[in-house]
Amino acid sequence: MKRAIAAVFVLWSSTALAQPAGAQAEVLFRQGRDLLAAGKLAEACSAFEESQKLEPAVTTLLNLAGCREKLGQLATAWGLFLDAVRQTRSAGDAASKQFHRVAQARAQKLEPRVSRLTINVPQKSLVDGLEITRDQSRVDAGLWNRALPIDGGTYTITARAPGANAWSTQVAIATENDIRTIEIPDLRNLPRDLDRPVAASAPPPPPPRPAAAPATAGGEIGGRARGIARAPAASPPSHSIPLVLGAGAIALLGGGLGCELWAESSYDAAKSEMTSQPRRSSLYSTANTKRYVAEALAVTGLGVAGAAVWLYLRDRHGADAATDASVRVVPTATGLALAGQF
Repeated sequence: MKRAIAAVFVLWSSTALAQPAGAQAEVLFRQGRDLLAAGKLAEACSAFEESQKLEPAVTTLLNLAGCREKLGQLATAWGLFLDAVRQTRSAGDAASKQFHRVAQARAQKLEPRVSRLTINVPQKSLVDGLEITRDQSRVDAGLWNRALPIDGGTYTITARAPGANAWSTQVAIATENDIRTIEIPDLRNLPRDLDRPVAASAPPPPPPRPAAAPATAGGEIGGRARGIARAPAASPPSHSIPLVLGAGAIALLGGGLGCELWAESSYDAAKSEMTSQPRRSSLYSTANTKRYVAEALAVTGLGVAGAAVWLYLRDRHGADAATDASVRVVPTATGLALAGQF
């Protein structure tokens, strides 16, 4: 009798402990929906994720996947939709079948947009104890040399091996349809003195100062010297270099705008391509390349334009200073005098 009472008590205790988790999961799920409607994507995704941890449910999983997609984490969203597909594949009720169709359609639509990163380890770079990490996460050897889905962002790839120098590099992944490859070098052949400071060379001696021009000899009129040495007139600055740079900046910015419009056209063509998945992926890749070229041209054009403006203002300031410092000799009733601005 006592054993029966104890079993009932344990069963009741387990049920009582499970109820708060379910209630908390429901509250977090509702908060996630409200935050998503308010446009607070990061907070909404966090609420859906915590709800799924407390009480896994396909509906929560689908909402979490959709939230990650809106946040731009396409690889994570694609994986979550695939999880929902697997969980509902053998479902028998109508609601679960509907969830399965929705998850499968969303995953298929999202797949061609996912960026991918390949960490290539050639045979010559395979050394004993080689360990590769992406940021703080270790990349297993089974994942090397494979184009794996990845969310957009900047990642640090590090390779280490016992008895060899560590090597690392950073790679920036675009949010959508970016294909990148990082090749791991042979750690045994890396130079070991990359951090050795380079001795600074002695600065060249200053050029000799020009000798002062001798004063012009002359008679006197009214007790004042007739001959007065005058500074040579400064030649007007040439604006040809700023003009050439300005024309080059306009050409670069125009080329950047043209490439951007070209990229937008390719994006539109990729989005409208519904029959051939390889062609759709190729169009996305081509559009990304055009956009990178457009950004490079625009940045270069802005830099050249800034240099042109700086040179023009510098030359103009020099001309004004030369004009302000001009001096001339004028006759007066009692002799000669200096006129001008000093």
